[in-house]
Amino acid sequence: MAGYGRLWCAVVVILAGIVAQAAPARPNVVLILVDDLGYEALGAYGGVSYETPALDRLAASGVRFTHAYATPLCAPSRLQLMTGRYTHRNYTEWGVLPKGEVTFGNVLRDAGYATYVAGKWQLWGHTLIWDPDGPCCPQQGQTPTDAGFDEYLLWYLGTKGGRYADPVLTGTGAEAETHAGAYGPDLLADFVVDAIERQVAERSGQPFLVYYSMVLVHAPFVPTPDSPGWQGDRHAKDPARFSDMVAYVDKIVGRILDALEEQGVRDETLVLLTGDNGTPLGIVSELADGTRVPGEKSRPTDGGTRVPLLASWPRTIQAGRVSDALVDFTDFLPSLAEVAGAAVPDDRIVDGKSFVPILTGAGQGVREWVFTDFRPRFPGIPEVTYIRDRRFKLYGDGRFFDIESDVAEAAALDVKTL
Repeated sequence: MAGYGRLWCAVVVILAGIVAQAAPARPNVVLILVDDLGYEALGAYGGVSYETPALDRLAASGVRFTHAYATPLCAPSRLQLMTGRYTHRNYTEWGVLPKGEVTFGNVLRDAGYATYVAGKWQLWGHTLIWDPDGPCCPQQGQTPTDAGFDEYLLWYLGTKGGRYADPVLTGTGAEAETHAGAYGPDLLADFVVDAIERQVAERSGQPFLVYYSMVLVHAPFVPTPDSPGWQGDRHAKDPARFSDMVAYVDKIVGRILDALEEQGVRDETLVLLTGDNGTPLGIVSELADGTRVPGEKSRPTDGGTRVPLLASWPRTIQAGRVSDALVDFTDFLPSLAEVAGAAVPDDRIVDGKSFVPILTGAGQGVREWVFTDFRPRFPGIPEVTYIRDRRFKLYGDGRFFDIESDVAEAAALDVKTL
């Protein structure tokens, strides 16, 4: 009988090891959202117009998604990203995250994560520049604390000001402050790196979420500290500076990856990077095959909505993978909830589908289509609704396109002939 007991104990140990491999410990999460960066800007997607070695290294270390889609503008994309819900459910005004909406910050903090956010907020509500005397929308949205974040350093938390040279930033529990002589992206990256270092030093047993909502590469296109013009007029606008700004995104991403390595937590950290919409209008980038890709931010075309999505988690994700699974921005909340071992809110409709099985190799994409209900509430930009898969796209007004052969959507098809 003693022999059977020892055998049983051995079986239990082996099974426990198998279960541990199948269900890895909850990772730290670093989610980087770049402002106005389409897929074509990255070398990993075939781009040759800009130098992106750190981004390409991130892509090579995990999964690169080729069919990830945002909405054409930042505010509706950010609401979808944070709440897992389409905009017809919760988008009321420009720059307002409605009170009562549950974000991935809330979900992960409730699950025991330490939560940090840095960068662009623009969700508390503010006076609309096209209607400065109107009743909308200061403080009608959520603060970062409301949205589940313990600590923050943010641009555009009520007060706008500059985001690049001499930035106006608001820290945890403080008033907005102008940082004369500084560069906003550097201060925000400092906060992210410091949060990682402090978390590891002081609370190493607690997983953390860092949501870095970058202010780069949004207009105005102005010098970075690595630009020759930085020693002159730091506010001088020039579209040629866009390439400098992409390079600075890459530099900051590299710095964050290095910090994770130095703190010994890179292997157990899920790093996600995406963009909130396509590249700005007027910026044309080139791919290695000679294709020229115009930035079409604000438009519902591929140039306005197709974004990079990179996922790296060395302990769990096999390096060097490429996935053509469809992903839209509602999918982030359920995905983060799954890796955190947290429940998706069950008191409301959550539209997103977790893409974690794609990351772990346990399954394929679950989406057959991506839906966009774009109602920006921004002057001059019309509302539009459409559904698409990898090839075809159907608008709510009946227009139908074969994107594979007509990415510019120049010739609508007759559905009846198909």
